[in-house]
Amino acid sequence: MKAHSSDVVVFVRIRPTANFAQGLIECLPDGKLQESKKGRLRSWSFRLEGVLQNVSQEEVYTRVCRRVVQGALDGYNGRS
Repeated sequence: MKAHSSDVVVFVRIRPTANFAQGLIECLPDGKLQESKKGRLRSWSFRLEGVLQNVSQEEVYTRVCRRVVQGALDGYNGRS
């Protein structure tokens, strides 16, 4: 992420899944998300800064929130 940028930064956090369901959603290298459900295959394409799949709260904070919080403490309004 760029420091003090006015751009909106978008991350997707896919909720943690049970072991049997982890293969149902796949993050493709070209930035697409793919879902396989009951023999159907669906794909979506988004412009994202990142996808957080099966990560801890600490990892979410480190990758997304830390810079925003520090920016707020430095006097910036929600900027990273």
